[in-house]
Amino acid sequence: MKKYRVIFHIDLNAFFASCEAAEDKSLLDKPIGIGPKSERGILTTANYEARKYGVRSAMPVSEARRLCPKLRVLPVNFPLYEKYSRLFFEYLSEYTDMLEPASIDEGYLDMTDALEKRHPQSVAKRIQKDLLKTHDLPVSIGIAPNMFLAKMASDMKKPLGITILRKRDVEKKLWPLPIESLHGIGKKTVPDLKLLEIETIGDLANFQDKEKLRAFLGNQTDSFIAKAQGHDDRRVDPDRRDKHQSLGNSKTYEGFLHEHAEILAELERLTAKVSDRMKEENLAAKTFAVQIRHNDYENRSKHITLPHHTNDFSTMFAEAERLFDELYEDRPVHLVGVSASNIIKGERFFRQLSIFELDAEKKSDEAIERVLESINRHYEKPLLHKGFADKGENR
Repeated sequence: MKKYRVIFHIDLNAFFASCEAAEDKSLLDKPIGIGPKSERGILTTANYEARKYGVRSAMPVSEARRLCPKLRVLPVNFPLYEKYSRLFFEYLSEYTDMLEPASIDEGYLDMTDALEKRHPQSVAKRIQKDLLKTHDLPVSIGIAPNMFLAKMASDMKKPLGITILRKRDVEKKLWPLPIESLHGIGKKTVPDLKLLEIETIGDLANFQDKEKLRAFLGNQTDSFIAKAQGHDDRRVDPDRRDKHQSLGNSKTYEGFLHEHAEILAELERLTAKVSDRMKEENLAAKTFAVQIRHNDYENRSKHITLPHHTNDFSTMFAEAERLFDELYEDRPVHLVGVSASNIIKGERFFRQLSIFELDAEKKSDEAIERVLESINRHYEKPLLHKGFADKGENR
């Protein structure tokens, strides 16, 4: 009999603020915001007590205090967050070795073999109760047959929610949700999808014209459609973060970058440095990420995995610009970064090249010459030359 997977996604609620309340019990059930003391500063996050008053992340401190006069604003404290993150993952590791951290405050657990004859919901309740009682950390838990549905489920009830989302529930529970709630869809992409009359996740799941979608979703089109339909073939991988070599460049600015064009120019420069370094070291990558830090000092990042490896600057920058547009919030930027991972050596890269990938390069003379030049450079011999055709005769 086929054994169906049981995946938990466990998400710490209002993590930064919850850490402060766990450390100082007098803050429990009090409205808390995390951010600078300056009234002109921007909140990084707020707990659920503060959110009842309309306070939210990325809100000016002055506006937050107007909405909630009793709001306690505390500074960012990364050592404290790291302490509680460690306690969180140490506790989860008691249930299974199949644990994949997704960030400092969330993780996936493959509980298929760990449950034995216990019901998933009863185990989830135990985890939730223990974390709250032992460490004062509230969590929401999503339970599903794959990682994507588990992530979506954990977002459905916050704080302290437990949601089971089966594949048979997708049409009823997932499809009516607004398209902006689909995990991975960027804020900048939502208006474009709505131009195609894609208002809900169900609209995307059933959208027929993939070519129109590719204009906005690029190489992630098929992946997003599959997820909207409830499919996700990824496996929980405890070593995923450490598996691949990576390289990148970032720059922190003493002041801030204010103009969109100025920030894009920096992104282009950093992407060129990563591309040049990969070419120098005879490397190619499949996964690319962009990181930015706005004036709230919270790091934000997005990544994309392409169908094939590349070190081509124009390909890399096109994807970096797309990722940046999904992250950028029309506010001053303090840091910009570009990185590449899922890296292979050049000889493997060229063996994997195919006519389809040359199509992705638009079969341009420049692209073909770049491949030939790289192969010849690798073997230090002029092994390959570009062919010519003239009036049906081959030279």
